[in-house]
Amino acid sequence: MAYFDCANSRLQDSEIVDTTVQPSLRWWTPRHFLLGTGLVVMAALLVWLTTNPGLREAVAAIVLGLREAGPVMFFLAMAVLPAVGFPMMAFTLAAGPVFGPTLGPGWVIAWALLAVLGNLLLSYWLATRALRPVVSRMLAWFAIPLPEVPAQGTWQLALIVRLLPGPPFWVQSYLLGIMRVPVLPYLTISLLVMAGYIVALVLGGDAIARGNGRLAFVAAGILVVVVAVLQLLRQRTLRRHGPASGLDSSPP
Repeated sequence: MAYFDCANSRLQDSEIVDTTVQPSLRWWTPRHFLLGTGLVVMAALLVWLTTNPGLREAVAAIVLGLREAGPVMFFLAMAVLPAVGFPMMAFTLAAGPVFGPTLGPGWVIAWALLAVLGNLLLSYWLATRALRPVVSRMLAWFAIPLPEVPAQGTWQLALIVRLLPGPPFWVQSYLLGIMRVPVLPYLTISLLVMAGYIVALVLGGDAIARGNGRLAFVAAGILVVVVAVLQLLRQRTLRRHGPASGLDSSPP
């Protein structure tokens, strides 16, 4: 009789263990499958948009029209359009050769940086005020909490996102805004990363427009240094924070 009581007790214990372990094995629900499918579709759509030849021709036509409209409209569009997915690099490449001979490369660089600052502020406001509540509610429906950024890791996170290969500039801005990275590290890291490209490309475009080979050589050297420094920073940052954040250290 004692034997049967002991066996029955063990059976009850095993049933208790099964009921506590089973839910942890069913973490993948239809909602998670729907979320994963949506993310894959969004990534595929983003790749298609960035590689579509027709879209590139439309971007070139828009930039050409803005160039003919003058510097005021051009730099205003540079501040606004990238917030809705327009490539920032299209403006940066066109600014030097078009406005450098008339405004001077120094003023073109200053106006371009001011336009980038305006775009960063606009993207941050849209991300924190409009997108974050929507993303938070959507993730809550999937039973996934929106991660909170620790105060001591905001500068590192801003640097990691800006050096991450793949996502366009506007996507990176929205990611940082949705995660509520404070404005100071968000603006500082973003402007420093973009400043090197702007200086090199504006000087290079102005040199090509003027036929100044020496200035073009200097601009090419600045661009090489900027790319090399950013690549070193990317590798160093991913070595220090990659395992914790799940980032790939392969070059773009």
